[in-house]
Amino acid sequence: MTGIRISLLGPVRAWRGDAELPLGPAQRRAVLAMLAGAEGRSVTTEELIDGLWGEDLPNHAVAAIRNHVSGLRSALEEDRTAPQLLVSVGGGYALRLAPDGTDLALFQQLAQDAARLRAGGDPAGAAAQLRRALELPTGAPLAGVPGGHAERQRERLAQLRLAVLHERLELDLELGRHAEQVDELTSLVEEFPLHEGLAALLMTALYRSGRPAEALATFAATCRALDTGLGVEPTLPLRDLHERIRQGDPGLAAPAAPTATAATAPAGPAAAGQRASRPRPEQLPSEASEFTGRRELVRSLVELVEQPPAFAPTIVAVAGMGGVGKTALAVHLARRVRPRFPDGQLYVNLRGGRPDPMEPGAVLVHFLRSLGVPESAVPDQLEERSALFRSLLAERRVLVVLDDARDLDQLRPLLPGSEHSTVLVTSRSSLLGLAPTRHVDLDVLKPDESLELLSRIAGRRRVAEEPDAARELLAACCHLPLAIRIVAARSALRPDWSLAAIGARLADRRQRLAELSLHDLAVEACFQLSYDQLTPGAAHAFRLLAVPQTADLSLPAAAAALELAEHAALDVLEDLVHAGLLESPAPDRYRYHDLLRLFAQARAEQLDSPQERAGLILRMVDQAVATAANAYRTVRPAHAVADAIGAVPSAGLPLSDRAAARRWLDEEDGNLLALAEQALGIADAHRVVADLLLALDPHLEAGFRWRELIDVCRRTMRQAADRGDARAEGRAGYMLGGGLMQLGRLDEAETVAARAADQARSCRDLPVLAEVLNVCAMIAHIRKRTEESLVLHAETVSLAEECGSTWTTANALATSVLWHLAGSDAGTAVRVAERSLALFRAVDDPFGEVYALHSTGRAARVLGDTERAISLHEQGLALADAHGFLVFGPMALLHLANCHLEAGRPAEAAARADQAVTASRRLHRQDTETAALDLLARI
Repeated sequence: MTGIRISLLGPVRAWRGDAELPLGPAQRRAVLAMLAGAEGRSVTTEELIDGLWGEDLPNHAVAAIRNHVSGLRSALEEDRTAPQLLVSVGGGYALRLAPDGTDLALFQQLAQDAARLRAGGDPAGAAAQLRRALELPTGAPLAGVPGGHAERQRERLAQLRLAVLHERLELDLELGRHAEQVDELTSLVEEFPLHEGLAALLMTALYRSGRPAEALATFAATCRALDTGLGVEPTLPLRDLHERIRQGDPGLAAPAAPTATAATAPAGPAAAGQRASRPRPEQLPSEASEFTGRRELVRSLVELVEQPPAFAPTIVAVAGMGGVGKTALAVHLARRVRPRFPDGQLYVNLRGGRPDPMEPGAVLVHFLRSLGVPESAVPDQLEERSALFRSLLAERRVLVVLDDARDLDQLRPLLPGSEHSTVLVTSRSSLLGLAPTRHVDLDVLKPDESLELLSRIAGRRRVAEEPDAARELLAACCHLPLAIRIVAARSALRPDWSLAAIGARLADRRQRLAELSLHDLAVEACFQLSYDQLTPGAAHAFRLLAVPQTADLSLPAAAAALELAEHAALDVLEDLVHAGLLESPAPDRYRYHDLLRLFAQARAEQLDSPQERAGLILRMVDQAVATAANAYRTVRPAHAVADAIGAVPSAGLPLSDRAAARRWLDEEDGNLLALAEQALGIADAHRVVADLLLALDPHLEAGFRWRELIDVCRRTMRQAADRGDARAEGRAGYMLGGGLMQLGRLDEAETVAARAADQARSCRDLPVLAEVLNVCAMIAHIRKRTEESLVLHAETVSLAEECGSTWTTANALATSVLWHLAGSDAGTAVRVAERSLALFRAVDDPFGEVYALHSTGRAARVLGDTERAISLHEQGLALADAHGFLVFGPMALLHLANCHLEAGRPAEAAARADQAVTASRRLHRQDTETAALDLLARI
């Protein structure tokens, strides 16, 4: 494809055809080696920097990498202005070579070809392919290339070559070429005196060549080398070989010459006669006929197993919550790749989720007996059983399925050491430390996959007749495969029941888990197995963290809930994630699967007192109030309300700047109102909830989120009124009245705002009174009561100055532009608008500045200065877009459309009016949408 060949097995060199290419200095060759070794995958700039310099970074490391890439393009590309070979990908680079574009890729391909030939019963062909691989020009891998990556790869490539050489020598012995191999093996054992595999091959070759005394002497020399170099004895397989040579075991005799039928014998790494004489376990459980979905995942895993690494066993680890389908996936995958493992398939349920997990020693007894080891020959010690198991699998192609593993201690003795075998592991925990070839965090099914599974079991006609009921049923199951299988099987058993009737039984969240059971299948029992493995502290946290009705939990919120320092809370949360009982969709954020939340909530109601659960909610609300107050001070400076928010036990989270404050508000947006709603179920919590709502005012206003606020404000105001709490009622009433006004519900807004003003006045809650009077002034203006607006405005400004709230003063001035214009006093409107703009800029508040810019623009338009009005509105719109202030979009665009129309630019007016319609619909603002559509109709 590219005509470029690159050498990695020796010095790094490159050719186009027969012409060697100039690659430049050693560091540039190091960059090429990293890119070529990635086999077409993207390598980020950070990875290149780390591989080249590690922690000892030079100045301008990124520029140096770019310079090296530019130099490589000059050498490799035929047209460096349009790179086809060395391309930029995301934040890094990829080298697009032909499949055999490096000698390393060719070496690995030959090794894989040899593996297939050996598995197909052609040891001579396999040996020939390995010989071709070993004959490729080499030297010291990546010779002369600097950097930590090169050092690591040199070691890996050396080990890879040694593994291939070992396999070729093993095949030569199988083919009866022992006499020719003695000299080569003798040299290798001298070079690698601690390599027991080479020592075993030399001992076998010597014995078969009629030189048993030298074979025994080789064993003695290896023992001395191991003792001197490592302080250990030889492993069991080498000791067994020594004993067999000492006793003259006839089984060690040279094999017969391959016959003409050898090539058609069953596949495998040993000779056909050997395979026929040994057991071939077939232990895979039957597969569920309705296995559904996960096509791309299965495809990628099959590809991985069919193209294994050439130097280590393939290990696929599948982790996930109970009932998510880990075993079904493992069995399905195992049956797909079964033909690749002619020496058998081993399976065991390790019962990791149960109180009595399988002991690895007992599992090894089962595996060894399945592989033909007499019970009398099974070693007593776990380490020896494990070593024997690895020895047996070293020359066999066996698939090992380890289902429902508990932890690494249970797994490690059961893992083979040879690249010939593949292991599929499933576990509820994430098995940190396993370092598998591929780790899969299995999630629930996608909606279309869920529907297919339901159709297969319950019947396609039934699902087609009730599509809406089917979707509701799957939503109640939260797309968990086990839950879907249960409800589908129940519906199949009751054909007279509609899917809607079955779904109705799941509608009660408190009874849903009880409904999700059938015979020996039960979602609740499945979850209980995972829960029972938790430590008491983790179980307590698992229950309590499900109490808040929030979409997810941040690390600080969880720490407040559990009364722990953040580092201690992090440990608990991560333990729950590793146990498959909690998800972490983003750093420091955690959430439950919906059915697991129901399970945890039910356990909390059984085991944790109402007082403890209520205390948790109040701690979270306290933290939310304090942090929201910190955010208020940051995003709305010079405002008296922030300091009027009631003191709580929590100091809240520190928010260093506006970006941090807005990030926290955006991340916790829905959670804060959900928490407020839940807290209202706790006696006397209305007061702190009123403060939380008040503290969220800037955030709710900037995003026009008033609809989400209405119900919780009404409840808070009602509870405060019932308890005679004027302060809380006034604060909740201010938020409710302002929200209703913004939504155009003026009758209720006016009643609520008037009541809130009375309550705030009665308890001298001056900062809030100033704000609610400004709302009352705006309502009076909308209802054409200009004189009343001006009176309320004057009182608002007076109160703002009394309590030192510069922001409230500036805001009231900007708002008063409307009634000055309504009173045909455009000159005053311009003066107060410009004063408002100056005040907002003085306190460095972009939100207020946007508001003042638009107010000034409206005044300029009335004065006839249309171009200045357009400029002011454009400035305000740009500033609002930069800060994400959605609330200003509809009205600002509408004003711009009117200005352009008045300036004789109908095309620009139509474009802005169309944008106003879109922005209005996004925020559900019927008033501006209607006005923009009317304007479009007039253009």
